[in-house]
Amino acid sequence: MSTNGGIVPETIPLGPREEAPGRPFTSADLIPRDLKTLLELVADVRGVLREADSGTRDLRPYQQLAWKIDDLTHRLIICDEDRLRYRDRTCVVGFFGERRVDRDPSPLEEANSAIVAQFTEYPGILSYSSVELARGHWANLVLHDDPIDREHWRGSELHAEAARLLSPVHYRNVRIHNAELTDGLTDSPKLILERTKYFDFEGGVEWRAERELIVTS
Repeated sequence: MSTNGGIVPETIPLGPREEAPGRPFTSADLIPRDLKTLLELVADVRGVLREADSGTRDLRPYQQLAWKIDDLTHRLIICDEDRLRYRDRTCVVGFFGERRVDRDPSPLEEANSAIVAQFTEYPGILSYSSVELARGHWANLVLHDDPIDREHWRGSELHAEAARLLSPVHYRNVRIHNAELTDGLTDSPKLILERTKYFDFEGGVEWRAERELIVTS
């Protein structure tokens, strides 16, 4: 995600309760809300799998599902149903981004479609979820096998190019949570948050920070 001619900006460490001055999206007070949203997206996964069990849904690998709740679109792709069901602990990437609403979203949407179409090439990815939370605010959830899976996916040419070229144009700021999910298909799943990365694209200069902590939902 470099916008500085290939120079990777310094990553600033944040303390457990520290908020970067002038960057309210780095507030630690947002973490509980973010975890709640991610658990709601996990509930979407659980609900679709239960519909498949009951025979009310014909579920196919990599099928793109979409529905609306309160006029907000939820999207879900189940990549590997079996491993979603039988893993005790699943790795999580949670993405929260504030888009620039004055930009044509078409290039970003086209890139997102191309990226998710590549999931068949990354078997460690188990599911992908996306929802618009409010005007311009989006959340994504990726469930995957192991930490190395997200590095393989992030390193793909399409993903890297979108992060480098499109994110600074289409997003004001982004925060990315790395976590573990336990008891994901039960009625009481838990998220263990390990670290959060922050990206600010305002002013044409990329800013980065990272917070390492253990928080359980």
